[in-house]
Amino acid sequence: MTIDQLVDGLYDDDPPASARRVIVNYVHRLRTYLDRAHAAGGKGGAAAGGEGGATVIGTMADGYVLRLPAERVDALLFGQLTLRARRAAAQGDPAYAASVLKGALGMWQGPALAGLPGPYAQEQRRALAEQRASATEHHLELSLACGRHEEVVPEILCALEAYPYRERLHGALMLALYRSGRSADALLAYDHARQVLADEMGIDTGPALDELHAAVLAGDRTLLAVPDTARTAASPADVQVRSAVPALSAVPALGVPAPTVPAQLPAVPCDFTGRHDEVITLVAALSGHAAHPVAVITGMGGVGKTALALRTGHAVMGSFPDGQLYAELRTPCGAPGDPADVLAGFLTSLGVPHERLPASVSDRAALFRTLLSDRAVLVVLDNAASVAQVQPLLPGADQCAVLVTARALAALPAAVKVSLEGLEPHDSVELIGKVAGIQRIEEEPDAVAALAAASGHLPLALRAIGARLALRPAWPVATLLSRMSDDARLLGELRVGELTVEAVFEQSYAQLSPQRARAFLELSLPHCVEFGVKGAAAVLELPEREAEDVLEALVDAVLLETRAPGRYRYHDLVGAYARATARVELTDEELRQVVCRAADFMCASVAGAVLATQPLGGRLTAELRPRRSAGEDVGAGQEAMRWIQRALPTVAAVAEQAAGSGDPEAVALAVDGLMLTPCFEETVPLGMLAPAATALVRSAVAYCDEDVVGTAHYAAGVILKKHSSLDCLDRSRAHLLKALEIFGESPAPADGLRPFLTVLFTHAMLAHLDAMCADFTSARAHAERSVEMALVTGDQGLVTRRRTLLLQIRAQDPGSRRDLARIREQCRELAALLTCGNDVKWLIRVMTTEADTLLYGGRPAEAAALYRQVLQRTRTSGHARNETECLYRLAEALLLTGDTDAAVDHAQQALQGAQLAQEHLLMARSHQALGRSLQAVRAEQVDGEAAGHLEKAAELYRVLGLHTGSGAAAGH
Repeated sequence: MTIDQLVDGLYDDDPPASARRVIVNYVHRLRTYLDRAHAAGGKGGAAAGGEGGATVIGTMADGYVLRLPAERVDALLFGQLTLRARRAAAQGDPAYAASVLKGALGMWQGPALAGLPGPYAQEQRRALAEQRASATEHHLELSLACGRHEEVVPEILCALEAYPYRERLHGALMLALYRSGRSADALLAYDHARQVLADEMGIDTGPALDELHAAVLAGDRTLLAVPDTARTAASPADVQVRSAVPALSAVPALGVPAPTVPAQLPAVPCDFTGRHDEVITLVAALSGHAAHPVAVITGMGGVGKTALALRTGHAVMGSFPDGQLYAELRTPCGAPGDPADVLAGFLTSLGVPHERLPASVSDRAALFRTLLSDRAVLVVLDNAASVAQVQPLLPGADQCAVLVTARALAALPAAVKVSLEGLEPHDSVELIGKVAGIQRIEEEPDAVAALAAASGHLPLALRAIGARLALRPAWPVATLLSRMSDDARLLGELRVGELTVEAVFEQSYAQLSPQRARAFLELSLPHCVEFGVKGAAAVLELPEREAEDVLEALVDAVLLETRAPGRYRYHDLVGAYARATARVELTDEELRQVVCRAADFMCASVAGAVLATQPLGGRLTAELRPRRSAGEDVGAGQEAMRWIQRALPTVAAVAEQAAGSGDPEAVALAVDGLMLTPCFEETVPLGMLAPAATALVRSAVAYCDEDVVGTAHYAAGVILKKHSSLDCLDRSRAHLLKALEIFGESPAPADGLRPFLTVLFTHAMLAHLDAMCADFTSARAHAERSVEMALVTGDQGLVTRRRTLLLQIRAQDPGSRRDLARIREQCRELAALLTCGNDVKWLIRVMTTEADTLLYGGRPAEAAALYRQVLQRTRTSGHARNETECLYRLAEALLLTGDTDAAVDHAQQALQGAQLAQEHLLMARSHQALGRSLQAVRAEQVDGEAAGHLEKAAELYRVLGLHTGSGAAAGH
């Protein structure tokens, strides 16, 4: 919508002069709330429904646009569902249409847009209320079409309380009463409708209601007819007749009495939560028009398959008036149940005396199908082990339906297959609250959300957590969260009575062959977030084809997850179980070797990405420790950059495991891998590697030679510079100085390229740290030393990079402000060299430095124009950190030009990028830019918000020990 439309929609009369500014402030606050809500949801990737990480509310030339798909907007989704229901009804499927409308109406939680002022909100409120009323009418009429006349009477009466003047509802009530054998009540309902309309509206009843009244008076039996298309339309009388007649003349010959109506479904768990879409899908499949529908629910142990099956079974009971059969297909010891025993139970519940049961499975299955040949029965088979186990239990009649749950049952033909994963985060929190008490959520919402995440959103684990909290009312939620953070004791905390999450996983693990069981254990040890076939083959020491077969078998056993072809991962709790089991079943040497092979593959893969993307890749990887693996196929250019973005959590996990392995080779390989990651500092949040880098320093000192130790100190120094901790900069400097102490201040290339480059880059990093702390004299000394060392190599690209760093420091030094024109000229010279060398990363940096000189020199409009050029390059190249730096600088320049709205917008984008990068300095600069921009808006609505951002910036600068506004950029 345009801003003018928003103004007209907000104000009834002439808007005030500040209306546009108020709109901008409102939208800013709403955008911030929505973006924070999305980030808190942990979805990752693009903002809620946006593309490429865009904010939920985008800015157009003259207004705003909501970047959400229709299914994420309740009002639009409601419209889609009502349209789907009307189409289904028109195609002769009232049962499905009714189920869809029931789900749509269940979305409502009160009046639409309650409390929102303005003509636009009032108009939308009226329109949505009419849609809701119309959908209510249609749902009740569809329920009548499905033969639910007795059940629906209370629903119609409730609807008439809300909508007393809608004649369709009065007509639906009359018809429901008449079909229920209550003709007199139907006539009284007509009299009541006529009185209400006459007394309160001053109008008569319409012709449709009058015709219905006349038909009821005449006892018209055509009103009793229910459409043949509705399987749920069988009246109670019809059910009695069907149930009293044997299915075949052969049945009495077996001595079988008249069939009974089984009702074996257990109750739905009272704490059942979520799964709204899955229920709708399953209900539609089982109660539609398909002949003999079969639905299958699959998923890992503890994911809630049985609960969903029971919820669905109870929802469709009305479609199966001849009963519901239920069987647990797993014995108490976890073994697959015998189909012959299950059939014996089914047949006896259908009236077959035990002494008349056939002996063989095939004969029992034949009799079972015979008894159900003319009946509409729902069969629920829980925890199936195989197709062979299920096959004899399937009825043959078209009007029967089957709902099966299994960990995996891909080969069974089915109308629909629903694969369950963990609950949505908000549903997980709700489930904990249902078990532990809602007050625990209200008192510690963040800790409860963290508990839900620690449980992998697995319903069984969530119930265990809720039960433990309920039995420990004095415990803070944070106490249980702390206990669960220990991987070794995690599974022990997840216990519901005699049932444990660990026991559920043990049932699947026990079914594996020895080779697959060992692979299941070994693949868990590196603690990877995700891995591919090549990585698994390297860890398992298997050919890729054979490794892929093993991985797919583990997926089939629901012990691994796959969300993309060739990519695999453990559920958090399954991984914890596998690692705990591995520590028991594998020797210490076997454990070390697995981690070493993982570190080897990780190092080779990172080296491949460096070679594919960095102009200095050959030099940087020249003296790495020899590797057995070729590593992942990371691609080239942007593809390799995307690979490192995806792989960074796995790099961190493998490095941490290597640090704790006690294996010198694994430690050295992990140090090599982490030493290379700063090449991607503009693309990935290096700070997440800080725990691994710190641990590797300790392990290198304990197990490795000085070359590895010095490299480990260097890697930790660079990575900690990006970490958000109280003493990160001090620790970074200490590690970098230790690297200089080990390798010496001035090694020669002839002494080894690796120590030489490490010292060169260490000087560059120290220059950057000193510039951040406003010690420009020391910063220039380190930068000049890095230039001198680069000149020794004769590598023009390396020299140009180091000269760019020196110019960055000079541009930021207040003592050099008289030299800005000369610095700007030198920036252009270096830009030409970097363009020729296709060095995009450092070209962006030198162009940013040139723009800085314009900004510091009092030429903000020219600076803003150049920053916009840089911004475009950063977005094309995927250099996210450079983009964030450019955004807050651009905001500062725009603020000086007076374009406050654009300054606010760019500062908001900068803050989003800084939060993703997880760097204190970037967040401080972005908060500062946003606070100053909001101050310039000079509106009461944002005064507090502006102050909040400025206070946050000041706090971050204090944590870092920096002066407000200081900062620079450096790297390889």
